[in-house]
Amino acid sequence: MDKKKTIMIVDDAANMRSILHFNLKKKGYNVIGVDSGKAALDVLGETIPDLIVLDIMMPKMDGYEVIRRLKETNTTKNIPVIFLTAKAQKKDVIKGMTAGGDDYVVKPYQFEALHDKIKDLLDIRGKQLQLENPDRELAAIMATDIAGFSSEMENNEAHTYSKLLIHNEIIRKNIVKNKGSEIKTVGDAFMVQFKSAVNAVKAGISMQKEFLEYNKDKTKGDQISVRIGIHMGDIFIVDNDVFGNGVNIASRIESIAEPGGICISSDVYNVVKKLIDISVSGLGKEVLKNIKDPPELYKILLESDN
Repeated sequence: MDKKKTIMIVDDAANMRSILHFNLKKKGYNVIGVDSGKAALDVLGETIPDLIVLDIMMPKMDGYEVIRRLKETNTTKNIPVIFLTAKAQKKDVIKGMTAGGDDYVVKPYQFEALHDKIKDLLDIRGKQLQLENPDRELAAIMATDIAGFSSEMENNEAHTYSKLLIHNEIIRKNIVKNKGSEIKTVGDAFMVQFKSAVNAVKAGISMQKEFLEYNKDKTKGDQISVRIGIHMGDIFIVDNDVFGNGVNIASRIESIAEPGGICISSDVYNVVKKLIDISVSGLGKEVLKNIKDPPELYKILLESDN
């Protein structure tokens, strides 16, 4: 657990509240226990827990009224709520979930089963908070894939897979060499993040030079032809994955690159043109799917273009 989470227990039965309080404390949570709906709302005026375990049958203000009031307030409407109650009929479950409960557990209950539900809801809420307040940064994003990979895999899986392993080794070696971070791979496709556009371009050139050398004494069926696209833009990170327009543009640029080639955006070129000795050919503005304002594109001239 990265950060100690706070759970509120709302139950008028002192023994039930005490047992659950003890078990949650043992799991490492901060726990707030209150004996009524009114007490819960008073606490929520000052402290916002990460999750609420809420009884339904309580005097003066039942659980339904508590959750109704939670949903009316911006600061509390998104707190996950698990109903923990002796009301066990199907109509009770439906009423609880319809009222806004995220889950429903009937007393008597198994603590570990309840804890599994708590963990799941905390995980979901954590991801929602990341989306609401993502960590943003400027980065150079590289997208790569192997030209013709799908058709080759369909024709000869074993042979194509052996080529893929060699491809992955070359790609990963140059990512590490140029201080990049592998975001993810899907089949033959890599998505890579670099803090420096210079390092991203150096990595791309190094990869293509190594593939060119590898292909020299190979038959066409044994060669590995890779397309690379590089863009620099704003990204945000959620659950160890990277999103944002910068990622989308890099993917679109990669599809325009020729097999064995590198395509970069003007955002990248304007950063690296005075820092790396490269020659480029302008491609102008290409139509990029679902990109309203595509950048100018450049093809990096490599040894294979001569």
